[in-house]
Amino acid sequence: MMILLVWIIALLGFLKVAASLLRRGQERRDGAGLIPEVELKGVAEREMPNNTPQLKYDVFVSFRGEDIRHSFLSHLVKAFPRKQINAFVDDALTRGDDISHSLFEAIEGSPISLVIFSKNYASSHWCLDELVKIIECKEKYGQIVLPIFYGVKPTNVRHQKKSYENAFSKLEKMHNSSQVQIWRDALKISCNSSGITSSSFPNDAVLVEEITKVVLMRLSELKNSPVNSKELVGIDKPIADLNSLLKKESEQVRVIGIWGMGGIGKTTIAEEIFSQNRSDYDGCCFLEKVSERLKTPGGVGCLKESLLSELLKESVKELSGDIKRRISRMKVLIVLDDVKETDQLEMLFGTLDWFQSDSRIILTSRDKQVLRNNEVEDDDIYEVGVLDSSEALVLFNSNAFKQSHLEMEYYELSKSVVNYAKGIPLVLKVLAHMLRGKKKEVWESQLDKLRRLPVQKVYDAMRLSYDDLDRLEQKYFLDIACFFNGLDLKVDYMKHLLKDCDSDNYVAGGLETLKDKALITISEDNVISMHDILQEMGWEIVRQESSDLGKRSRLWNPDEIYDVLKNDKGTNAIRSISLPTMRELKLSRHVFDKMTNLRFLYFGGIEGFDCFPQGLQSFPLGIKYLHWTYCPLKSFPEKFSAKNLVILDLSDSLVEKLWCGVQQDLINLKEVRLSYSMLLKELPDFSKAINLKVLNISSCYQLKSVHPSILSLNRLEQLGLSWCPINALPSSFGCQRKLEILVLRYSDIEIIPSSIKNLTRLRKLDIRGCLKLVALPELPSSVETLLVKDSFSLKTVLFPSTVAEQFKENKKSVEFWNCENLDESSLINVGLNVQINLMKYANFGSDEAMYVYPGSSIPEWLEYKTTKDDMIIDLSQPRLSPLLGFVFCIVFPKCLLNFSKFILKITTIEGDNEKDGVDINLRSMPLDIYLDHVCMIQDQRCSGYLTRIAKNQTSFKIKVTAMSGFIKVKLKGFGMSPINQSTYQNLIQQMEYECA
Repeated sequence: MMILLVWIIALLGFLKVAASLLRRGQERRDGAGLIPEVELKGVAEREMPNNTPQLKYDVFVSFRGEDIRHSFLSHLVKAFPRKQINAFVDDALTRGDDISHSLFEAIEGSPISLVIFSKNYASSHWCLDELVKIIECKEKYGQIVLPIFYGVKPTNVRHQKKSYENAFSKLEKMHNSSQVQIWRDALKISCNSSGITSSSFPNDAVLVEEITKVVLMRLSELKNSPVNSKELVGIDKPIADLNSLLKKESEQVRVIGIWGMGGIGKTTIAEEIFSQNRSDYDGCCFLEKVSERLKTPGGVGCLKESLLSELLKESVKELSGDIKRRISRMKVLIVLDDVKETDQLEMLFGTLDWFQSDSRIILTSRDKQVLRNNEVEDDDIYEVGVLDSSEALVLFNSNAFKQSHLEMEYYELSKSVVNYAKGIPLVLKVLAHMLRGKKKEVWESQLDKLRRLPVQKVYDAMRLSYDDLDRLEQKYFLDIACFFNGLDLKVDYMKHLLKDCDSDNYVAGGLETLKDKALITISEDNVISMHDILQEMGWEIVRQESSDLGKRSRLWNPDEIYDVLKNDKGTNAIRSISLPTMRELKLSRHVFDKMTNLRFLYFGGIEGFDCFPQGLQSFPLGIKYLHWTYCPLKSFPEKFSAKNLVILDLSDSLVEKLWCGVQQDLINLKEVRLSYSMLLKELPDFSKAINLKVLNISSCYQLKSVHPSILSLNRLEQLGLSWCPINALPSSFGCQRKLEILVLRYSDIEIIPSSIKNLTRLRKLDIRGCLKLVALPELPSSVETLLVKDSFSLKTVLFPSTVAEQFKENKKSVEFWNCENLDESSLINVGLNVQINLMKYANFGSDEAMYVYPGSSIPEWLEYKTTKDDMIIDLSQPRLSPLLGFVFCIVFPKCLLNFSKFILKITTIEGDNEKDGVDINLRSMPLDIYLDHVCMIQDQRCSGYLTRIAKNQTSFKIKVTAMSGFIKVKLKGFGMSPINQSTYQNLIQQMEYECA
C-alpha cells in the first residue's frame, strides 16, 4: 500500500506540473537582440516540427545572481568560450514578475541546462519558474539537466531543508499552494539527475574544469542525436565526407575546400561541420562573407583582427610574434566562408607552418581555382551537389506549409516547384516562403511567371558568379545558356564554336574558369551542360540588354523569334537564334541580311512547310553552327560560305545539293549530318574538310554516287552510309585510323577490305541488311559491337589466327541474325570466339555480353543442358578454384514473332514454390527470325544471383521463362555453365595446344 501511495503522490505532482505548463502556453517571440534572426540560406534546412524546438545554444545556465555572479559564475562564463561551448547566461535582463519569453526560447533552444543550486536559489520565483520550464523540456524533448550544488547539499535542495526551507516558507505566503507545489516538484525532479557537488573539489578552478569536461562529454554524445540536430535535409553525406577529410592524418595543417554553385548550401554545411567539431579544438573561428568584408574599410586588417580575437577570446589588433607563439600552441579550427581572393590565406596568415599540424582550415568558395590557389589539394575539395527530388520535396514542404506534412491539394503544384528548382536549396526555400499561406491560384500564377521571369532573390544570388567573370568568359557563358545548353556538345567542339577569330585561343581557359566557378558542368566524356537555374539567370541578363528584341544578342523565346523574323527586325546585334519548332510563317528572302554577326542558328522546322517561298538571298558569312530540320531549300544561296562552319545538320531536309561549286575552305568543319534527306542527289567534294569527324549520309535514297573524298578523310570518327549506293570500300580505307563507328546498313557493299584490321579505334561495325556481302575479314581487336542481319550472301567470317590475338579482343555484342549461308568453318570459329570472350568476361567480371549465331544445339562445352524449362544444378563436385560466375545459352526457334522486347527470367525453385529471380533483358532483337539461333549470354546480375545461392547450396533447381512482350516463347534449348579460374586457364592451354 505504501508503494502504491508513493506512486499516486508522484503522479499527482507530475499532473500539477503539466497543468501549470499548459496554462502558461507556448507562445514565443524574439528577445531584444538575444535570439538572432535566422537568415534564408542556400541550404536544405528543414524547419523543426511543432514539438521539437530549433537549437540555438549548447547550454542554458540557470543561477541566482546575487550568490555567484561576481565569483564562481564569472570563472565559468570565461571558461565556456575557451572550450567552444556556446552558453546562454542571462546576466543582463531586468527581472520582472514573469519569466521572459526570450528565456523560454533560450531554454528550449539548449540541449543541456546547467542548474546552479546556491544558498538563495529558491528565494527567487524567477529561478524556480526557469526550473519548471527546464523540467518541462527534459520531459518533453529529452533534454539534459545537469545540477550543480554550489555551497549546498543535494539533500537540502531535494527535500527543501535549511535555506530552501526558509525560502519556501516565504513563497507560501506570497503564492497559492498549487504554484508552490509545482516548484517543490521541479526541485525534486531536477535533483534526481546525476549532478556535481562543489564540496567534492578543492577550489573553484578545479570545479569549473570538471563542469566544462562533463558538458563537452554530454555534447559529444548529442552530436548525432535528433535533439542536437537542425535536421538538415540531405546533409548527412556531406557531413560524413567532410568529417573524414578533417580527421585524415597529416604532418602539416590541412586546408579543406567546400565548393559549389551559388545557393547550393556551402555555408550551412560549413556551419554544421564547424558546430559539430569545434569542441575538439582549443581555438575556433567562423568568418562569414569574407569576400564582402574585404571590401569594407579596413578590409584585411579588420578580418585578421576578428580572427585572432576569436581564437584567443580577447582583443587582438595585429599578428605579433607573441600572438603567433600563443596560437602555434593551440589546435585551431578556422572557417573562411565565401572566399574569392586567390591569396586569401597568405593575406591573413603569411605561411601556415606556424600552426599546429592537427589544426584545420575550411574554405568555402564558388571557384575551385581559388581553393587550389589557397593550398587546397584537389583530393581535399568537396563538391556540394543538388538535392535529389525526394529531399527537395521534403525541404520545400517543411518551409511552405505550417504543419509538418504536405497538404495533398497542393501536391502536384509542389512537385512543379520542386521540378523547377532542380535541387537547389536556395531556390526551394525562397519559393517556399514566397508561396506559404497563399491560395492555389496564386501558386499557379507564380509558377506561370517563373517561366518568363526568375525570382529576384535567386537571380541576385546567382549573378554574383557571373559578375566575377571577364568579358570573354561572360560571352561564353551566355552562348551556352542561350544556345548550347542541352545540345550535348563536347569541349573539343565548343573550343571551335565559341571563338570569334583564329587568334582567339582562350576558349579552353574560359571554359575551365566557368567550370571552376560551378557555372557549367563538364562530364566524364567531356560534354558541357548547365543547371537550369543558371540558364535562366543567363536569359535574364540578355533580356536586360534591350527592350528592342532585334537588338538583343541572343534569341530563344519562340514568340520573340517569330516577331523578329516575321517583321524583319533583325540587326547585327543578334549572335544566336534557337527555335526548336518553327511556326508556319512566310519569311522574306532578305530576313538574314542585317544579321551580319549571326553565329549560331537552330531551326526545328515543320515537315512539308516552305517558309521561304521566294528563296533565300543570303546567309551570314560567319555562321558556325547550322541545324535546320526540314530545311525547304534545294540548295544554299549562291554566295553561301562554309568557311566558318563547324557543325552542319540538315537531317530530314529537302536539300538536293548543299552548295554550288567548290568550297575552298572547309578546315573548321567538324560534323555533317544529312540523314533522311531523301531528295539529296549529290555530295560536294569534302577533300578540303580535313578536320571532319562525323559524316552521316544514311537513308539518302536518291543519292546516285558517293564522292570518293569522304573515304579518304583520315580524321573521321563516325561514318554513316546506310542505304547508300556504295558497293565497295577502297583498299586505302585502312588509313582511317581514328574511325570509331562505321554503319553500312542496307548498303550494296560486297567486299570489306582486309585493311579494316588497321582501324585500331573501331568500336562498332553495323552491316545489317548488306545482302550482297560475301565475306567478313578479320576485324581489329578494338571492336566491341558487330551487328549482322539478313546477310544472305555472307559465307565466310575470319577471326585472329592465334590464341594470343583472340584473347586481346574486346567483343561484347556479336550478332549474326538470319545469316543462313555461313559455312561450317565460320560457324565453328564463331562458336570458339564466343567461348573465349565469354570465359574472359566471366573471369574479369564484365557486366554484360551477348553473342548470337545460327544453330540449333547447345555448345558441348557447357556443363548443364536441357530442352525443358527447368533443370537441377549440382555443384557438389569439388572444384580446383573458387566459382567466378555463370554463362548462359538459349536456342531460339525460327518464328515470326516480334522479339523487340524479349526477356529471359531465371528463378530458383524450392519444392513447389518458385522464388524471386532475375530478368535478362535482351535488347535490339530483330522483328523476325528465319532460322534457329544460338544466343550466348554473360549477365553479371544473373550470374551474381546464382553465385550467391551456390555459396549456401551445392544443389538447386532453376526455371527458365522466355517472354516476347506478353507472349511466352518455347525455347529449343537452355544451357549454362559455372566458370572459375581453372576452366579459364584450361581453355587457354587447350587452344595453345591445338594451335601448336
